Amino acid sequence: MCGRYVPPDVAALERAFQLGRAEWGGWIQRFNVAPTSLVPMVYSPAAEERVGTLARWGLIPSWWKKDTLPSFTFNARSEEAADKPTWRQGFRSARCLMPATGWYEWNEHEQVRSVSGRKVNQPYFIYCPATPVFAIAGLWSVWRAPDGVDVLSCALLTKEAAPSISSIHHRMPVVLAEADYSAWLSAKTSAEQVSQMVAGAREDFAGHPVSTRVNNTRNDSPDLVQDVRGLA
Repeated sequence: MCGRYVPPDVAALERAFQLGRAEWGGWIQRFNVAPTSLVPMVYSPAAEERVGTLARWGLIPSWWKKDTLPSFTFNARSEEAADKPTWRQGFRSARCLMPATGWYEWNEHEQVRSVSGRKVNQPYFIYCPATPVFAIAGLWSVWRAPDGVDVLSCALLTKEAAPSISSIHHRMPVVLAEADYSAWLSAKTSAEQVSQMVAGAREDFAGHPVSTRVNNTRNDSPDLVQDVRGLA
């Protein structure tokens, strides 16, 4: 599960995805994004058009009718996405890119003391040394709320962790090769091609331990991604 990540700032979004500053809805970079927050997303709502926008992290299927919004729809297991009702429409024809500079995972095999003195799992920041800004494979949906407002939402796909970071956590986001961005966004891409892109996802990642301050979503500052081993 990936429950926290770090999207890039607007300048990096512009450079990485060739989309103008106005596309991003006044995005201000955050360093501890949690589910239900607004996050930057790249998608193609019309044929072959690439758009940058903000979307709710936590997918709401277009057919959702219940009074309460769905829970735990911020991650979609890539192994199940083609068949599960919550994900299959997005996996088939509503795919997006979720820009990131890295994400957090908690190592359940490594216990540390939090700032309050409790024993907790050690958090890690995971990143790509070769590519400061990358794209997580995602799914998107538009849901019409009872008040008539359309809500754009997204979820990121996950897979088994790459060998380089599997000791930290057994799952990771599906991070696409840059050459696959356009095909991933196109509704014309076949199911077989989509599966091939997931299978060929990037695995060149590293991680380092960070402060347990990241456990609190109210903490949101650049120092959260800093390697705590350099502070000892």
